Order: sequence, then structure tokens, then C-alpha cells
Amino acid sequence: MASGGRDPEEAPPGALLYAIQEASDALDERLAPLVMEAGLTLPQFRLLWYVVEQGPMRLSELARHRRCVKSNISNLVRAMEREDLIEVGPAPDDGRARLVRPTRRGRATYTAAAQEARRVEEALRTQLGGREARRLERLSLSAAKRLDEM
Repeated sequence: MASGGRDPEEAPPGALLYAIQEASDALDERLAPLVMEAGLTLPQFRLLWYVVEQGPMRLSELARHRRCVKSNISNLVRAMEREDLIEVGPAPDDGRARLVRPTRRGRATYTAAAQEARRVEEALRTQLGGREARRLERLSLSAAKRLDEM
């Protein structure tokens, strides 16, 4: 133990949260101008990621995935509808439920932005190396799951 009773291998209080936030901020800073060139904001890009890559979703599912209240997603969805990026229609299994789908324009815009995002991911994977990149993926998803369970 080091003086003060703390193990020198132990990070100071707040270090983990700081490190996670720094990585998130750095990613946002790198991605924002790239997705803007394609005509999207980061929130729009993230919402389109879900409905393009995972298929049409209910507003409540999008809110859960984005970890926000349904009203925040509803506001974003309305704005994106006005821009012809997404459309909202009835769910086939429940006419009361509304499904969010990408429009043709939304899919094309997302595809252009996603190509740029993949370049960032590939560069990061190269910098980290395959093993460390996979480890970071696992740790990030594990941390998100644990935080969701708190």
C-alpha cells in the first residue's frame, strides 16, 4: 500500500467515469463533422443506425436503446420526419403502436455517414490492434449492461 492507504494499482475515485466519458467525447468529436458532411447530426445518425441496421422499431424501443425518455425520441422523430429521413406508420401486429422506418433518403444519407464512421472504426481498430479492439468492445458492452442493471 502506498502512503494514504491506497493501493498504487487502484485508480483514484472518478477515474473510470472520467475515462469512459473522455472516450465517448473523443468519438463524438471525431464523428460529428463526418456525419454532418453527409447531412446528419449525431442524434439523427444514431437513430438511423437502429432503424437501418436493426429494422423498423417502435418509439419505446428506440427510447430504450438511446437510454432516454420517449418524449425526447418523439421530438427527434418528428424533426426527422419533416426532413424526410424517416417515416412513422402503424405496426403490423398492433395498429396502436407506431413503427419508425428509414425513408429512401434517410437510408441513403445514413449509408454515406456510416461509410465515414466505418473509416473511423477501422482506424481505431488499427491503432489498438485486433485483440485490444475486441477487448474494448467486450468491456464497453459489459459496462453498459452493468450500468443498465444498477
